[in-house]
Amino acid sequence: MHAICPKAVEKTGHDETVRGWRGWVAAIVLCAGLSLGAMAGTSTAATNSASSSAVVTTVAAGLRSPSGLTLDSAGDLFIADTDQCRVLMLAAQPADLYGHREVPGRLYDVAGSRCGTAKNDVDYPTGLAVNSLGDLFIAEATANRVVMVRPAGSRSLVDIAGTGVAGYNGDRQPAPLAQLDEPTGLAVDRGGDLFIADEANCRVREVAAVGGTQYGQAMAPLNIYTVAGTGVCGSAGRGGPAVTGQLFDPVAVAADSAGDLFIDDPGDQSVLEVHANQLNVVVGGTGSYQLYLSDGVPAVGIAAELNDPEGIALGLDGALYLTDTHMRSIRVVPTLTTTVFGRSMTAGDMYTLAGALPIDTAAGLGDGTQWILTHLDRPLGIAVAADGRVYFSDQNTGQVSSIGPG
Repeated sequence: MHAICPKAVEKTGHDETVRGWRGWVAAIVLCAGLSLGAMAGTSTAATNSASSSAVVTTVAAGLRSPSGLTLDSAGDLFIADTDQCRVLMLAAQPADLYGHREVPGRLYDVAGSRCGTAKNDVDYPTGLAVNSLGDLFIAEATANRVVMVRPAGSRSLVDIAGTGVAGYNGDRQPAPLAQLDEPTGLAVDRGGDLFIADEANCRVREVAAVGGTQYGQAMAPLNIYTVAGTGVCGSAGRGGPAVTGQLFDPVAVAADSAGDLFIDDPGDQSVLEVHANQLNVVVGGTGSYQLYLSDGVPAVGIAAELNDPEGIALGLDGALYLTDTHMRSIRVVPTLTTTVFGRSMTAGDMYTLAGALPIDTAAGLGDGTQWILTHLDRPLGIAVAADGRVYFSDQNTGQVSSIGPG
């Protein structure tokens, strides 16, 4: 396993004016590089067979527009408390990390305390990712940069990518010298490579951890590369090379253990996959909002209705989890025919994992509500733990909740 940017330059202040963060942005990430080859924020086929008695439980409240979530290998949950300009950690086990002696079940500040671009400020964090060393990466959409905080030491931030000035340049050069434009979602693969949903640039970019060839490109360590999107926002080029295919509105990314990259594109109401350097639709693909039809339908095509999917996570078995934000639901597309929370699901079809549909019949509110009946308001972030428990953030209620055994 490799760490991103071990020689990165310490963060300095910026005096430029950055564009305001769009309140609907969400960014979800997949952690990578666990021991035994597992990936944080993932589930296994075995743990997917959880009891149908699963209920919703609040794990954090009193937040302001929480968005991105991620999990590390120990099960610690990281939360982007966006409008309070901080990142929190819900500790899973006793440890000395990020300047704290953690007690399991308690929340701790791990980055930020005020909004701004001065040293160690975190400006409206959105996407999060963590590598095998516990290095936590934070996307700041308004500040047009990605920073990192290490688990040991003083919680000082390190520049990873972006100059702080909105724009696009810098492919094939050191990532801190490159311009980004509203970076939102982040993901780290098992090799330590960092992927950035460079939203307003309509691209996905990679900061390579080590040298080599990836996605058809020769890469140098700690340099930045475009791996999907042309910079022209749209839907052309699907089915062809990822670097010549258009992205409409990439807000979140995830990477699986096979090296495939998944891109959440709510502007096109779809999820895309970069496989063998080809860009293909794997969920949705209608290009427009669709009313809810039914569960158990093929994930690609007109029946696979989505309405602003803004969060994405992957299970260890490849199952794809989405926050279908304006449909007020969480959806899942299993890659294996299996049982999820006691419900039989067919590989390649899409199902509602939580949130009663149609929306106007939603009945459940609060802790203890049966998972399928729970009423969601504006789900954004999503992460899936190794034991199969699903975590999601709800922007409008200011809460992070989990779905799992009661």
